[in-house]
Amino acid sequence: MAAVEEQRPSLAWLFFGWSGRVSRAPFALGWAFWLMLLSASLARIIIVPKEDPSFLLWSFVFIGTAIVSTVSSVLLTVKRLHDMNLPVPLIICLFIPAISFFALIAFLVWPGTNGPNEYGDQPNRPKD
Repeated sequence: MAAVEEQRPSLAWLFFGWSGRVSRAPFALGWAFWLMLLSASLARIIIVPKEDPSFLLWSFVFIGTAIVSTVSSVLLTVKRLHDMNLPVPLIICLFIPAISFFALIAFLVWPGTNGPNEYGDQPNRPKD
């Protein structure tokens, strides 16, 4: 009888997948990763004089990172909402300035669903 190999989720799924569930720790680490990259590129923009040719390069790096991180953060949050067994339209909370900070904190500390739910059998896996 052949053993069934358990497929490990990839980083591509973590950052850019939309199915399945993500628990609190990978969600927090994903957000921290994007914040680190955005901070690093913003620091380079601030350090480099505006007359320096590399200023334009770092500006494009920052804009590109901002676009990719926004898409990835939305997809991370979708999977986090799946883990909490909440409806995906609640993601709008991240785009309302008055409540976005509190929504992010809630997504970071609210525990996920114990056991299987309609979005997957276990957290940190795509839905089969």
